[in-house]
Amino acid sequence: MTGLVARVDRYLSSEQFTGRELRGMFWTLALDQFFIYAISMCSTALVSSVGEAAVAAVSMVSTLNGMVSLMFTSLASGGAIVVSRAKGRNDLNDLRSAIGEVIGLCGAMAIALSTLLIVFSEPLVRVIYPHVEPLLITYAVQYMRLVALSFIPYAVFNAVFNIFRSLGDTRSSLLLTVVINVAHLGLSILFINRLKLGVSGSGLSYITARCIGMALALLWLLRVHNVYHVRPASLVRFRRETTREIFSLGMPMTLEAMLMQGGMLLVQMYLSRLTTTDLAAHAVASSMLNLYHTTSGALSTMTGTICGQCWGAGRKTLAKDYCLKLIRAGRLVLLATALLLYPLTPLLLRFYSTAGEAARLVRTALLIGAVSLPLLWCDSYLPAMALRVAGDASFTAAVSVLALALGRCALGYVLTIPLGLGVPGIWIGMAAEWAVRGVVLRGRMRKGAMYNAE
Repeated sequence: MTGLVARVDRYLSSEQFTGRELRGMFWTLALDQFFIYAISMCSTALVSSVGEAAVAAVSMVSTLNGMVSLMFTSLASGGAIVVSRAKGRNDLNDLRSAIGEVIGLCGAMAIALSTLLIVFSEPLVRVIYPHVEPLLITYAVQYMRLVALSFIPYAVFNAVFNIFRSLGDTRSSLLLTVVINVAHLGLSILFINRLKLGVSGSGLSYITARCIGMALALLWLLRVHNVYHVRPASLVRFRRETTREIFSLGMPMTLEAMLMQGGMLLVQMYLSRLTTTDLAAHAVASSMLNLYHTTSGALSTMTGTICGQCWGAGRKTLAKDYCLKLIRAGRLVLLATALLLYPLTPLLLRFYSTAGEAARLVRTALLIGAVSLPLLWCDSYLPAMALRVAGDASFTAAVSVLALALGRCALGYVLTIPLGLGVPGIWIGMAAEWAVRGVVLRGRMRKGAMYNAE
């Protein structure tokens, strides 16, 4: 084991980072992701105790809410690239300015988007899901309004969270993750299991936990761990050049997120033709696949942080080299993850009170995901992070949307509805989407901005 660790350290070490630093970053991020996804699984399991209709309604609304949340999440991610670049060139004034502006912009955007979603929740649900039964409509509208309200504190929390990650301060991001997700789990148990509030209880747990998370994030950034001397006034003070850089990187990512989630809404529209059992199985399988993304999420965040700091330091070829190294190492990491987790599927299904036909569909969908993840995911997502850091976010957004249209939207529809494969059809479409993204983005990285960086 010691020899393997030494080989990994030599493989990852450079003039910018040591292998030990990057190993520590990966394991902290993986633990961070584990808390996020494990608590999300537990929350879905708690909702499933209310019944299949509740699980299906939460799944329906999650896509629409995801479209909105990803808008300010993408802006925060674009801002995090600006922060990592400033860290790489050791410019403290730009660093403080970027940190404050990312938080302020995300908070303002969340207020506007949450208000729109609360006001138009029922018309949106009825237009997007015209064929579902009335009980699902009622549950979906209740859940959407509550989660939309929680976006405001979450936007601030998420901005601070992404900032710590971009700075390489994974311990602070882990602390924030543990607090908000443990609070969410505890509150879900209280509101759903103890007080029997059902779907509304799930929404209330989001609001309360995210308010706690926002308060801790601001306290931690401004008072406890303020090594960069950020002041409260920084959150409402904007510099034209910093704002321009944040939007130049964040808006293509935001547009990509909107179009991607718009595509996912199309997917949900054709999935609504399936039975409630099918919808519940898809929701459970998607929730369980998130656990596999514990390591993939860590790899993606590492790629953005490492490439951003290399780019800011003027070591652009090194940024590309690190991306390629992480792709190769990531395939092995994801293979180990799939081999470890897939055999646990029967045990995990007990969490969701899922049996019979729904359980069979979950196992089939997860098998498709477990096979395609180590083969396709790293080539699809890690070059995208590196290209965004290089300022190539518009091309990456176009490729992502095109791949979604060809994969999950077109091929997924044909396989799921006309050919009658049901839930497995959409998962095959997802794998095809990853394959298209991987081929195009790897080619772009070889020939594009990063290839000719120096």
